This record gives sequence, structure tokens and C-alpha cells, in this order.
Amino acid sequence: MEAPPNPSLRAVDDLALIRRVAERRPEALGELYDRYAPLLLGVARRIVGEGFDAEEVLQETLLHAWGQTATYDPARSSVSTWLVLAARGRALDRLRARRARGQGPAAPARPAREARSEEAGVRAERRQRVRAVLAALPDEQRQILDLAFWQGLSQGEIAVRMGAPLETIQARALAALRSLRQSLRDDIRELM
Repeated sequence: MEAPPNPSLRAVDDLALIRRVAERRPEALGELYDRYAPLLLGVARRIVGEGFDAEEVLQETLLHAWGQTATYDPARSSVSTWLVLAARGRALDRLRARRARGQGPAAPARPAREARSEEAGVRAERRQRVRAVLAALPDEQRQILDLAFWQGLSQGEIAVRMGAPLETIQARALAALRSLRQSLRDDIRELM
């Protein structure tokens, strides 16, 4: 039988929750898992594909949160951004290790099921806005962001893959990021 959720933890904001994780409260880590596991697993699956590797990335990310809360700086990012970037880094490390072993890139992931909650609806709306902004970018800019964020390629590697000068790739990446920042300014403020 499952223990009932701790209502006091469900009501706390992410920053208070991270502080409780830093105090080594297991129930706080459980709440962090409940809030972010679907999102983090989705990021991992997008990069490494379905299966064991994605689940390992999720576990490593939560262990990182458990052991490295001192590295979290609320002035730099929201808790969700900190966790997503940690998951992305671990997933890209696994992908690079796979490539080094000659196993090739991950298979494309199937979309993760949405959790049924009000927060899931808000996240879905946010994703839809981000997708719309990304879709409005020129193809070259969108491709650069995809190669950099999801495949972990450097701008030099992207230049080689796309057959374009490095300066062109850098300019397109900067233009894409500026466009995203401008279009998603309100969403970014809300997440911080």
C-alpha cells in the first residue's frame, strides 16, 4: 500500500523543496521526483531513446539533485531549468559514450504520456508556445538548435555537418537564441 502524499510538501514551492532536499529529507526527494520525473524522463528519452539509458539518466539526475543542491543558484535559473540541464548533460554523456563505443545514435523516442494535473496542462501550453516559436524560426536556425541541444554537437561540429562556415553557424545560433528569448520573455520570467 502506498503512503499518502505529504500535503505540506505538495504545497511548497520549488525553492523551498530544494532547501528541504539539501537538508537530506527523503520525503522532499520523493516530492521532487513526483514533480519532475515525467519531464526529466522525457528529456532523457528524447536524447538517448527509450529504455534503460533514459531511466538511468533520470536516476543520476535525481542523485545529482540529492548530492549537489549546494550548486543550485536560484539567481541563475529555476529549479526545473537546473534539473533539465542536469538531465540533458547526463543524457548527452551517455550518447557520446555510445558513439565512442560505435553503437551509434539513439533511436527516436516515443512521446511520453502526459501526467493528469493542472501543472501538466500549464507545461503543455508552454511546450506548445515553444514549439510555435521554434517552428517560426528559419530552418537553418532551428536545425542548429536541434543539433546543439539534443545531439550535443559543438558549433564547429555543426559547421562541418551543415557544410557552412563556423561564423555563419555562430551568427545563426545567436539569432535563433535572441529570437527565442524575445518571443518567450514572459515564459522565461515565470520560470525564474
